[in-house]
Amino acid sequence: MNTALGEKCGQELEVLMEAERSRPWARTPARELAGRLFAVAEAFYTRGDPLAAETAERMEVPPASVWFESIFPAVWGLLSTAAFLKPLEGSLGEIVASKPTPTEDFAGSPAVRLLPANAFQRLLLPGFTGHVLLRPSRSLPPSQSSSEPLALCLLPFNLAGIGALDILHLLCRGPSRVLAKVSEKAPFLKAHLEKIFAPLVSCGALSFFQGGPDTGARLAARAEFDRIHLTGSARTAAAVEAIAGEDKVTCELGGVTPAIVLPEVGRDRRLLLQVARQVVFGALANNGQHCVSYQVVLVPDSLQAALGQALAREMALVSRAGGPAGPRRLLIDEAASSRAAAMVEDARRLGATATSFGENAGGRRFPVTLLSGITEEMRLYREEAFGPVLGLASLPDREFSRTALSRVNQSGLTGDLGASLFTPFTDSESVRQLARRLKHGVVAINSYPGVAYATTLPWGPGPGQASGRGWVHNFQFLDESRIEKVVLAAPLGRKGLGPVAWEDPWLPNVAGRRPLRLARALVRSALAYFRKQPCRLLASQWDLVPSLIGRELVARRQDLSL
Repeated sequence: MNTALGEKCGQELEVLMEAERSRPWARTPARELAGRLFAVAEAFYTRGDPLAAETAERMEVPPASVWFESIFPAVWGLLSTAAFLKPLEGSLGEIVASKPTPTEDFAGSPAVRLLPANAFQRLLLPGFTGHVLLRPSRSLPPSQSSSEPLALCLLPFNLAGIGALDILHLLCRGPSRVLAKVSEKAPFLKAHLEKIFAPLVSCGALSFFQGGPDTGARLAARAEFDRIHLTGSARTAAAVEAIAGEDKVTCELGGVTPAIVLPEVGRDRRLLLQVARQVVFGALANNGQHCVSYQVVLVPDSLQAALGQALAREMALVSRAGGPAGPRRLLIDEAASSRAAAMVEDARRLGATATSFGENAGGRRFPVTLLSGITEEMRLYREEAFGPVLGLASLPDREFSRTALSRVNQSGLTGDLGASLFTPFTDSESVRQLARRLKHGVVAINSYPGVAYATTLPWGPGPGQASGRGWVHNFQFLDESRIEKVVLAAPLGRKGLGPVAWEDPWLPNVAGRRPLRLARALVRSALAYFRKQPCRLLASQWDLVPSLIGRELVARRQDLSL
């Protein structure tokens, strides 16, 4: 860090520390923070179009994707936390983590059902359920929140919403004042976040800083920080821990995210199409640059050819309508593109068949690629690609579930953050047992694990902590020592109410203005619902309902043409 940056850092820290000396953040009334969080959520909406437009231009993703994948989760988390804090009488430091009381049994594990959390979620996510599976009860009651006056938050480059919710977590569960370092790979986010978080910046609770890896290392070494949290790569986490010490650091990392397609999906061609659509979304959202982007699909031998064809059709459809880059997706830097190319070449050399939807012309862009016949010795199975590359691996139909579970739980498949199961028998005991036995912290049934990120469910790695330490998105302030894993379940196929059914609105098979209008209306509806503004809620439906209907009509016409 050069002298000017060092001085700037010192000034930012002094502002936070002076505010802490004036009034410790832990003494902030919960209601006061709730009011500020409501204001930040409103700012995400009012400033959402400029944020989405610049992100779309610089990252080459559709603006609707920014609204669905970044703005909506951030707004939902802010509103959920504000709604929890608003009725509380005490200060942040007096909030005791609530001891979760099991409401039902989930495959032999005590569990709390957190989804749907309210009427709005029942309408938004019809048929979805979300459970937090619990470890055995501790003999001691949950301890009162300890005071950690100052925290460093190292923000990721891929989604502004992740950084926003990481900041929220530190503000509430330290409770800490926060210095947030914006990733050097997405410096444009700093100006947007400072405006959106102005209600917290103005009171000295939060400050934003910018710089590269050297800046992050210097910040991590500063004694003023009682806690450091980051979302990023395992390499970055290891470097920060080496500087600051493991005890100070919590982190959310990625890994190789598997999707397991159970044999019964093959009974209906329409279900196979829906699985392919969900998998392609999870593989290509944000150009494959999510911490739980699908990378490996395990499928029975009998379904490999049919699912491979369905995946290729969906990839071709999304590549034609998936944003400015089309079939060639913009990655964060040339190193990321080179790494993806090396992993594809490694798979080809070892016998996989590659289908690419575009040419690899070098630079930052890389073509959407489907690899069939991947095996455990290939790099794609063992290393996170963080790009638009998906591998298909088949296993014998006989005892498929047992074999798939063994493969996925082996240490060779890196990470333990997220995984998915696809089956028409969502609530069967065998499927629940399989979900419980997976090593991952977030297991989705018939959905992309990232959808759980946009709900009221906590987010964190499995018990092995291969993808980090700690639980974020804990909007219910549950005792984190009791959380074992989260399971999100949904029907396979279109969802709806009675005879009216529609496709998940975030899927990318429909492009244009409809998804953008729909995403903005969902955010506005969430704000109106949480803030108890019935007129605003009603007005938002004038955009939401026609957009949803229009999107569904286009999707059904496309499906008929297949």
